[in-house]
Amino acid sequence: MKAKLLGAIVLTLILVLVLSTVAMAGVSQATINAIIKDAQDGTIDGNWTAAQIRAALAYVENNPALEQYSAIKGVLQDYLASLQAPGEQSGQLAFTGSNIVLAFGAGAALVGGGVLLRRRRAA
Repeated sequence: MKAKLLGAIVLTLILVLVLSTVAMAGVSQATINAIIKDAQDGTIDGNWTAAQIRAALAYVENNPALEQYSAIKGVLQDYLASLQAPGEQSGQLAFTGSNIVLAFGAGAALVGGGVLLRRRRAA
């Protein structure tokens, strides 16, 4: 009974960690699609915020077809660079840390699985 409870807790924790990275974006998929459509001609004509462009850039980086077979990533990066004054740094790192959360969740699942297997063998 305890093993099932521990397994359910580990599974719930993994799901919360995975889904929380999606919830942190804060930009709707419709907005991201509109930005991508706007950037397909090589320029961005709309008035988008930096947070919306970053969300679209993260979406493009996680979509292999858009990243490999289009120039949208470069257009979005150029637009972000144009929002800053010359020589100014935004102070934000390109890496968001979401991969660390996934790696931590996978590691916790492996440790939990190991604990469960060890307890079953000892019993």
